[in-house]
Amino acid sequence: MTTYESLLKNPDFKKKSVLETLIKEYTHLTREEIWIHLNDPIDEKTLQLILDGYHQYIEDKKPLEYIVGHVDFFGKEFYVNEHTIIPRPETEYMVRAVSNWISIDTSKQQKKTYTLLDIGTWSGILGISVLLQNPDTFNQVFLSDISEEALEVAKKNWERLIKNYQGEKQFLKSNLADFLTNEKEETSNHIILVANLPYIPDETFDNNALENVQKREPRLAFVGGDDGLDLYREMFEQIATRDAKHNTYKVPITMFLEMMTRQIEILKKEFDRLEFEELETFHFNIKIVKVQQKN
Repeated sequence: MTTYESLLKNPDFKKKSVLETLIKEYTHLTREEIWIHLNDPIDEKTLQLILDGYHQYIEDKKPLEYIVGHVDFFGKEFYVNEHTIIPRPETEYMVRAVSNWISIDTSKQQKKTYTLLDIGTWSGILGISVLLQNPDTFNQVFLSDISEEALEVAKKNWERLIKNYQGEKQFLKSNLADFLTNEKEETSNHIILVANLPYIPDETFDNNALENVQKREPRLAFVGGDDGLDLYREMFEQIATRDAKHNTYKVPITMFLEMMTRQIEILKKEFDRLEFEELETFHFNIKIVKVQQKN
């Protein structure tokens, strides 16, 4: 008979925090409840789920978030799987930056509404979190990704977390913002675009990324070419094409992006029509950046 105490004290299981997380996941007990019931037996089916999950983590290098199938972000539980990147807590900086900017912008003009674009949405975590933090602010939401499997996860998270949304929403299979160039968007709204695109240089990722990240998470979610900026360049060009094709320069787009400090300087030189403003810093040189068309 295996009890919670005997399992947690078993020297074969060195990653106690992982073991405890799996126990909580498959028993639906809190940490406090586990300690209250230390001497209770664990039924065989539940025990096997815990052991299988632990071995996947240790032997297969499978991230814990993929094993349990969800992650907490901004106080909400989001589904994730191996078709989506695992959201990092630091990405909450972007949600806060967007919300702060909206608060300032709407104070200048009452009853202002926006269109939200989440480019490379993966699990939908950015777009959905921005929407949850700013209710009654967006009357259009577009979540795009090149992966159909990722879009299915985003749809699942939307259905679970967004209730009674009255505006227009679309989930679009698209290479970045390419859908903007294909047809004219019927909006006069100020557009807010959020994107946490891959920005790690290929060589940096290959030499420094953790083994379980390299083995298990989608590589294309991290790497962006020799200097990490290939996808940002492509997205900027798509937006410029959309503006020229549909004469939409009067419909402003405010972009909120994540990248490294030195990359901002590279893009400033290449895209002098754009204005870059650093909003937040974390991990020493990672920035949340606001990008707009210069007046």
